[in-house]
Amino acid sequence: MASRLTRVSNWEELAEEAGYNPKNLADRCGVSLRQLERFIPQATGKTPQRWLNDLRQQKACELIASGQSVKEVSIRLGYKQSSHFSREFKRFHGVPPSERQTRDSRRGDRVDG
Repeated sequence: MASRLTRVSNWEELAEEAGYNPKNLADRCGVSLRQLERFIPQATGKTPQRWLNDLRQQKACELIASGQSVKEVSIRLGYKQSSHFSREFKRFHGVPPSERQTRDSRRGDRVDG
C-alpha cells in the first residue's frame, strides 16, 4: 500500500505553512509523525528536521537575495530572534545574511553591456 506522502507535491509550501516543524508537517499531510519520520529519510536521505532546516535555509537565501531585511526574513521563517536566524544562516551558508545581502545587491547593481 502506497503512503499518502508519495502523492504530496507541494512539500516546500507545506513545510513553510508548518513552520518547518516535523510534527506540524505531519499534521498538514494527514499522517503521524512516525510515518513522516520513516518516509522523509527514504525520499531525501535526511532526517525530517535536517531536511526541513535545509528547506528553511534555501528559502532564507531566496528572501535575502530578493532584498528583504534580515529581520523580515527571520520573522517570516518563524525564528524567535533575528540573532538565532543569523547564526543558523551563517552555519549553513558560511557567511552572515547581511554579507550575503550586500553581495547580492552589488550583483544587482551591475549593468551588463
